[in-house]
Amino acid sequence: MSRWIKNFILRMLCFFVSVFYRMNRKKIFFRAYNGLRYACNPRAISEKMHEMDPDMEIVWSLNDVNDVAEIPDYVRIVKKKSFAEYRELFTSKFWVLNAGIVIPCKRKGQIYMDTWHGDRAFKNVDKTSDGSSLLSEAYKCADVILSGSDYGDEIIRRSLNPNAEILRCGSPRNDVFFQDYTHKADSVRKALNLEGFDKILTYAPTFRGNGVAADMLDFSYLADELEKRDGKKWGILIRQHHKVKMLPEWKTDSRIVDASKYPEMQDLLLISDVVISDYSSLVGDYVLLNRPVVLYVPDLDDYKSSRGLNFDVEKSPFKYAKNVKDLFQTIIDFNESDAPENCKQILDFYGHVCETGHASEQACQWILDRV
Repeated sequence: MSRWIKNFILRMLCFFVSVFYRMNRKKIFFRAYNGLRYACNPRAISEKMHEMDPDMEIVWSLNDVNDVAEIPDYVRIVKKKSFAEYRELFTSKFWVLNAGIVIPCKRKGQIYMDTWHGDRAFKNVDKTSDGSSLLSEAYKCADVILSGSDYGDEIIRRSLNPNAEILRCGSPRNDVFFQDYTHKADSVRKALNLEGFDKILTYAPTFRGNGVAADMLDFSYLADELEKRDGKKWGILIRQHHKVKMLPEWKTDSRIVDASKYPEMQDLLLISDVVISDYSSLVGDYVLLNRPVVLYVPDLDDYKSSRGLNFDVEKSPFKYAKNVKDLFQTIIDFNESDAPENCKQILDFYGHVCETGHASEQACQWILDRV
């Protein structure tokens, strides 16, 4: 179905709902990653909103309405692309989304907050991950977009929506980093059967758009070397994109754990002692924990010429490697005491990063001021 037809249908649904249903000023419609899961910034705002105003109606749209793990009882769930979803969408005064969904129209008085999911993103955001549409089209209805840095402000103005209000509060999903997360980390370890490991390394490559797994890395060798170095047992978490399958070779070592289906990336960062990624904004979150991060970018030159990056990785403070040998050696040689200074350099690079642990509260207050 063409985009024009989809947009026409959405406009007709908006008109129909507007005629037959009243808008509820005390209702918020949430969707994260286009309905994939209950997660990310919308989840953090949803939970904080219930804490601040328990009378607020909270509706979540999901692809799978049976995937309700960790979803509180106060949340009403609707199936994505059902009439019930569109009824909730066009009767909610507020929308909170995170992935630039194209919704061509709103009712008068409706307010759309987009939290984005990559304030400190690497990738050129002029196109979606599959290259199918300009994000400026998806964000043109946004009234306010959350930002956490000078860099984030610049991306919003240049590529998302030059006219939307920018709420400079940070990413709500990162608030957990500023709290006492000991109990949370223990529960995550238990859920993933990681209680036998002293240290955790997480590998989380970004999506390449073709469904192909990242390079096969010999994590068994790396775990052996780290255990020789520290005298401690290391576990390796693999966090693939949901469209990419786990490589079978990784399944033969019990120290390598597939965490791809775990719903909340921030939980995995909490328990990680080292992170390897490439062009994912998660590293911009992880440095808030002052722990070692290394970029593995064997396709850097090709990636720059095809997808495009917003800055030159080679001129940034990030530690990076273009081949496996250098990657593993960088990790083995990395002195954990140097991590806080490197993380500070990275945050300074993005400019006035404003993560304070209160982003959810600020986002909720912005909404409550407009009820």
